[in-house]
Amino acid sequence: MARIDEFLKRAIPAHQKKASAHLGDRTKYAGASDIAGCSRKAVLGKLSSVEHTIKQMLVFDRGHAAQAMFRDYFLAGGAIFEEEVEIAHPLYDIICHIDFLFRGKKRLHVVEMKSTDGIPDEPYGSWVDQLHVQMGLLRLQEGPDIEIGGSILAVDLNKGVYKEFNSYVPHPEVFAPLIERGNHILSAMRGECEPKTCPSILCGFCSYRTGCPAHLALEIPDEVTDRVAEYESLDRQKKDLEKRLDPMKSELITFFGGSFQGVTEDGIAVATTTIAASETVDGKKLKKDHPDVFKACSKPKAGYTKLEIKQLPPAPLAIAA
Repeated sequence: MARIDEFLKRAIPAHQKKASAHLGDRTKYAGASDIAGCSRKAVLGKLSSVEHTIKQMLVFDRGHAAQAMFRDYFLAGGAIFEEEVEIAHPLYDIICHIDFLFRGKKRLHVVEMKSTDGIPDEPYGSWVDQLHVQMGLLRLQEGPDIEIGGSILAVDLNKGVYKEFNSYVPHPEVFAPLIERGNHILSAMRGECEPKTCPSILCGFCSYRTGCPAHLALEIPDEVTDRVAEYESLDRQKKDLEKRLDPMKSELITFFGGSFQGVTEDGIAVATTTIAASETVDGKKLKKDHPDVFKACSKPKAGYTKLEIKQLPPAPLAIAA
């Protein structure tokens, strides 16, 4: 096993490099994913790249694996498409790589794939921006007579589910500021300005978060605010449900007794099991009365970050003088 581990430590980075070879030298241009994300992260990633861990590389390869799976599905279904289509802006060093480009007689459809843990109800803003960069560059290349559409295909391989966010079309008023952002990234790469920050839900995965000015006095982005509100609502519902479940649980245990197995007419299995009484160690007492024994039997315990989210009461109304 140790030999396999050492082998994979070399093989995984080699595979990652090969899988990304079609992107070329990313330090020479601003890509669609650069433009859609944080400009500071994009610039620092090009000027002072960090070495990714094996864990991070496996996450990246999960995206490649999902794309390979759906490529086979599309081929099996007889779809006509191109993969990893490169399109460059005619004037600026801005390039995109379209995951899947489907061709009809007078229509082109762009599909951007996203492999993710948990599929959101609505696509992230960065996903939509990336798609708009791709559709906008495709419009510049193909001209005004070709109908162009786009969609985002989000895939959760762990749960075996996918969802398409569809019906996107190119919009010049959306595309223009994205190209401006791309030129800003290029200017920052040349040292002509400081790159702008764009805090988002993805900040937690950024290798350059330390020292980021956006996190010194953080203004919570809308998508994070929405996530906080959703979490608070679900947590409140969970607590309400627990209050209702506890008395029901006591009633049912009283009815079925300590040892029962059965199935209701609706096909719901019911089982009660009595757990025998046991003893536990009083850690505080042991530490106080026998500190040497406590120290000898102790082992490190990993720390963790505690999250507390709750709705604050409304502020009191000011009393008129």
